[in-house]
Amino acid sequence: MLDGFFAHQLARPSGLFGRLVMARWLRSHTRSVNAWALDLLGMGPGDRLLEIGFGSGDLLFEVLDRDRQARAAGLDLSEAMVEVASKRLRPFLREERCELAQGSVEAIPFGDSGFSHLVSVNTLYFWPSPAAALAECRRVLAEGGVLLLCFDAKANLEQWAGHRFGFRLYEAPEVETLLRDAGFEVLDLHSRSFPGYGEAHCVRARAGFRAGQT
Repeated sequence: MLDGFFAHQLARPSGLFGRLVMARWLRSHTRSVNAWALDLLGMGPGDRLLEIGFGSGDLLFEVLDRDRQARAAGLDLSEAMVEVASKRLRPFLREERCELAQGSVEAIPFGDSGFSHLVSVNTLYFWPSPAAALAECRRVLAEGGVLLLCFDAKANLEQWAGHRFGFRLYEAPEVETLLRDAGFEVLDLHSRSFPGYGEAHCVRARAGFRAGQT
């Protein structure tokens, strides 16, 4: 029962538990993976990032703190995480360098071709329709924009009983196929093990030419 509760909180942190317990746990648990993802993104001065599933907002904070020219936006399904991240990112929100929204990856509330980079860490398991979600990711990325999907190794998650509650587990080649089917060019796959965390994968892809673009 506890595994199921925690699994649902991972998918969509809610209530006091989500704001206090999950926000702190996610910050601690994903710190190393977020730092790795940020390095793999390869962002340059003035780039514009969208993060899907920003949690407590730490990755967005690092991007905006490192580069005063950077612009970033975030989308999270959890109202609780929007509240937590809004406090963390308050200085950047006031400067209008950052924008946060609550909603689904299948209906991203941002315009076409507005981002040079898009990253999502540990949310892929919860996407109801990966094809629809990736179509939306493709829509909001500029031509040649970089998408980075980071997720735990399937064998790693299978060791935890909670994965049976709403998780869809993936092998890395399956994710690469999803990306190609959505019109992305897969650039590379990175795998790494972290102490106390286990193995994680990051697949990096590029948004190709979209019909109708000039």
